[in-house]
Amino acid sequence: MAERGGGPVRPVAQALPACLLSLATAVAALCALPLLGPLFADADWWRGPASAVVLLAVVGAAAQWVRLPAAVAPVLQLVALTAAVTARHAPDAALLGVLPTPAAAKRLIGLVLAGVLDIRTNVIPVPATDGIVLLVTLLLGVLTVSAHLMAVALRVPGVAGAALLSLVAVPLTVHHEGVGRSAFATAAAGFLLLFAVDSAVRAAAWGPRTTPRGGREARGRAAVAAGLWGLGAAGTAAVCVVLALLVPALVPGLASGSVFSLVEQLRAGGRTVTTVDPLTSLRGSLSSHGNRRVLEYHTSDPDPEYLRTHVLDTFDGETWTMSPVEAAAEDRLNGTIPRSPGLSGGSAGTSVTTDVTVSAEVRGMDFLPLPYPSSDVQVTGEWYVDPDTLMVFSPDGEAAGLTYRVTSTASTPDGDALRSAASAASLRVDQRYLDLPPLSAEVARLTEDITADAASPFDQALALQDWFTGGDFTYDLDPPRVPGGTDPLAHFLLDSRTGYCQHFASAMAVMARHLGIPARVAVGYTAGEHVGSDRWTVRESDAHAWPELYFAGYGWLRFEPTPGAGQPNAAPPDYAAAAPERTPAGEPRETAGPEPSTAPERTPAGEPQETAAGEDSRDGERFSADPAADADSVDGGWGAAAFAAAAAVAAALLAVPALVRHLVRALRWQRSRGAAESARAAWSELRDDLVDLGWEWNPAHSPRTVERLLLARGPVADRARAALHRIVAAEEAVRYAPHTPAVPDLAEDCRTVRRALAASSPPLSRVRAVLLPRSLWASRPRRVDARGMQTRGGRGAHRDPHA
Repeated sequence: MAERGGGPVRPVAQALPACLLSLATAVAALCALPLLGPLFADADWWRGPASAVVLLAVVGAAAQWVRLPAAVAPVLQLVALTAAVTARHAPDAALLGVLPTPAAAKRLIGLVLAGVLDIRTNVIPVPATDGIVLLVTLLLGVLTVSAHLMAVALRVPGVAGAALLSLVAVPLTVHHEGVGRSAFATAAAGFLLLFAVDSAVRAAAWGPRTTPRGGREARGRAAVAAGLWGLGAAGTAAVCVVLALLVPALVPGLASGSVFSLVEQLRAGGRTVTTVDPLTSLRGSLSSHGNRRVLEYHTSDPDPEYLRTHVLDTFDGETWTMSPVEAAAEDRLNGTIPRSPGLSGGSAGTSVTTDVTVSAEVRGMDFLPLPYPSSDVQVTGEWYVDPDTLMVFSPDGEAAGLTYRVTSTASTPDGDALRSAASAASLRVDQRYLDLPPLSAEVARLTEDITADAASPFDQALALQDWFTGGDFTYDLDPPRVPGGTDPLAHFLLDSRTGYCQHFASAMAVMARHLGIPARVAVGYTAGEHVGSDRWTVRESDAHAWPELYFAGYGWLRFEPTPGAGQPNAAPPDYAAAAPERTPAGEPRETAGPEPSTAPERTPAGEPQETAAGEDSRDGERFSADPAADADSVDGGWGAAAFAAAAAVAAALLAVPALVRHLVRALRWQRSRGAAESARAAWSELRDDLVDLGWEWNPAHSPRTVERLLLARGPVADRARAALHRIVAAEEAVRYAPHTPAVPDLAEDCRTVRRALAASSPPLSRVRAVLLPRSLWASRPRRVDARGMQTRGGRGAHRDPHA
């Protein structure tokens, strides 16, 4: 029972600081929630996650109020989180509406998988489906529990705040506009509040204890100390926040609307231009539920060319990416564009003028849509041209609402002339357009079979194009998922044969490189819809990807392997539309004999799609889609990956206390410069090791008494006995001798005693000492009775001078 007067501090006063820290952690978590706001199309998405955080705050504060062990609070919070999501998403399948049953667990797992699928198949902002809301609730709940453990139990609020602020990475990674000012300010305010409360609690603990005499004065000193320390912490954190806002604005290259940018490297000098992954943007445009107008243009060409924005020239075995482009002074656009690489004077066509007006609603367009090849672009603002690809881009501006004029060439090369173009071996072209990771034997054999009767590189290109458009492939924005452990390119070409433009363009470019034809993938828009006279309209649904192949004298030429039924405005150019008589596209696969890799009957194009629909597990292909669209099957691979991720998170959480204890020990010895400091460090380590193992510590006992009580517990090896005696003698010298003699290897003595103490402790105590070292949060004084170190401190206990 608590005593009056000079007795111990009342339990309410002891529990209140921890309760305040618990509530401050929850407030910080709620303040971080607006960071995810731009990702959702519905305004009420936050209700479920916010209610879960409030529940976790109540449970955490209650655990601190009744003074439960620090390791118990996270367990109770996780149980409460489980009950909350069960009550919200599977109440009819749960016991009493909140206790999970196997049926409820199965439904929750199904919702999680559906949420993952919704994230992959929807464009930001996504609808607040039950699956996505459940994922966000679980994510924020786990982060809140982790932050509570670090801020309240381990008393490291900086690490707790960092865990909550990790939510910043989500919008920065997937949203081109990044984090809004108000959301950032709200999250920063929660971070500051957590620091301020922690500082105030620490300052109040350092103040003088309240006594009957001078109680008002003591309380005043404590309040002043808490206020000063709180202001100091808030000021330090505010400086950090201001620097975080100013540094990106002052350092070129850091002020980007998205952390994941396809271009992050530098060529010699100049500024690197960052842009959202073109394939990710393409998929978002095609999958968008709306069909907004992107641009309008007037042109003198009755059959306009595609409008190209990006060129992807690097294939890593899974996806196509774009080499870095740099805004160098010598490449600033002054109207004239360099000559198209590989284009000779004899192959020039008719000059075409196009006036383009970009919609003011377009966001993030920092590469101009242009017909290829262009020779002149008249545009206002700071724009640059990449001399290798002729892409026109801006490091700072956007094209929204912009009007510009383009002069290009309408070229119609002759097929016979293309057949007589220089061979691939004699081409002078950058090697990056031929680089290719090793292909599977099935894909290589299939490519060679399709083009077996082609007499020239141009005929090979036509054979590939006609094979894709010959009727064996299906256009679908939701192609079947790639089974785990399967090569995505082989799966697309041989099994599913279902995809959309970026799958066909990517596959044809890879196969062309295998044949020695320089190839790359272009991303942009088709010509769009002819709306009258010389006016055309381009919408989101006209977003497109196509392969460009290089032929000497004619440069980079467009091909169209995407089946026409998928995108009506997509059509092959005149030089590739009429192919000569040659082996039909299906026959090379039949001549391959019993090879399963080339048999058209292996898996009909429609069946994988129906299976995927039945399993609700459709997704894009890794080799031509964004990396987030790739995963194993829902029933097998994804579950294993989720389990592995959960196990990794759990292991990381379990390792945090042990890492902090190791850090405390290392810092303690690092700061010990002299003999006295080393002796005090050794004594503090002995105390912490005893507390970690569950042995009670009484700071009122003299070093000699501690030694006697420890040796009385059982037999101790001579080496450990000698090490303990040196630690005790060093501490006595610090306390009582005028000068402290140097004692070598006190750190090694501490390790020897620690091993001896652990050997004489139960196995469970040894495990707990490693995973949950009590010395990190055990701050109450303790005492021993006449039988040894076994009871908790109470009245009469004194503070350890080195605590």
